[in-house]
Amino acid sequence: MGFTIIFLTFVEMKFSEIPGHGAVKRALIELADSDRIPHALMLSGPSGIGKMLLARTFVQYVHCTDRRDGEPCGRCSACLQHASFNNPDTHFIYPIVKSAANKILLSTDRIEEWRRMLKENPAMEPERWLEIIQAGNSRPAIYVNDAEYIVGAESMSNYASNYKFFIIWLPERMNIDAANKLLKVIEEPTPGTVFLLVSNDDSSVLPTISSRTQRFNMAPLSRDEIERYMMERYGLQDYEAFELSRLAEGRLSKADEIAGHSDEKEEFEALFRDIMRNAYAKKLVVLRNLSDRTAAFGREKLLRFLDYMARMTRENFIFNLRLPTISALTRTEEEFSKRFSPFINHGNVEDIMNEIGRAENDIARNGNAKIVMYDLFLLIIIFLLRKPAP
Repeated sequence: MGFTIIFLTFVEMKFSEIPGHGAVKRALIELADSDRIPHALMLSGPSGIGKMLLARTFVQYVHCTDRRDGEPCGRCSACLQHASFNNPDTHFIYPIVKSAANKILLSTDRIEEWRRMLKENPAMEPERWLEIIQAGNSRPAIYVNDAEYIVGAESMSNYASNYKFFIIWLPERMNIDAANKLLKVIEEPTPGTVFLLVSNDDSSVLPTISSRTQRFNMAPLSRDEIERYMMERYGLQDYEAFELSRLAEGRLSKADEIAGHSDEKEEFEALFRDIMRNAYAKKLVVLRNLSDRTAAFGREKLLRFLDYMARMTRENFIFNLRLPTISALTRTEEEFSKRFSPFINHGNVEDIMNEIGRAENDIARNGNAKIVMYDLFLLIIIFLLRKPAP
């Protein structure tokens, strides 16, 4: 699926600018202020909730030469280096698709793409990274080459700070050879070396690695935190933020995507209603026109619309089951769903979701958008008219 470029910059990284996670912030600040930083830490929790933002701010805070009141100053040479992703005592390790032919063997061979990721998508959705490095069907990993780089760099003297950090993003993507290579150095690093792991799935991190870290578990943000964030960052009115915050699922990345395109919501909502109503009425000419209209969106906007279709299909199925506590519909969406949800049931929901997913894959691979969308709409006719099995 397509992902929006996020206009969240955080030029001066500050703990106060990162929503939520108060207990973890206080614990990290205390570690830095007391100069009792463990040799290995792990921030773990769902994707997109701000773990990398917190990791980066913590490292900047440790390196800052004029920190005060629990914040980095943002002006010293260390802070300026962090702002440009160029601090010599900070090493980033992240999954890549290795290619000897293209001379991509280490994380640093993708450093420009990585800096783009940090700047444009600081909430760090892995899907966006796959797009940036054009991974295709390949599965990025952290290879032994990076482990060997870490072992070599770890033994070298620090440049300017008492602490040298290796920030490892998605350690669950580390292969066995890399993990085995790092075991000793993570357990007994040279003084002043800190390993900071940022994981979306700590249960998949090799136990031999995770057992050597001090872990901080981070949860999705509350709706109130997301709501305040949307108002402060994007200037939304309180009623707008209240409506949209329920769609963010506690994730900064989702909040950015929603708030950054809040003007699209009404357009997508009306379009979804038109498609479903005309599919049920079998109005092929209207559906043809709607397919032309959606195809004219362009690839990225069309992918966002397909993502909206998938969400609305899922939410209507939940609404039809009368499970309001796990439903995430705005008031206007709910009004439509009161009438429409009975047509999304256990007999067709899986097929509709699968076809939307197939359309997303075709559009992502530059398929003919008019054909892809019209084919999807015709299949929706069949699915909506199908009666569920007793």
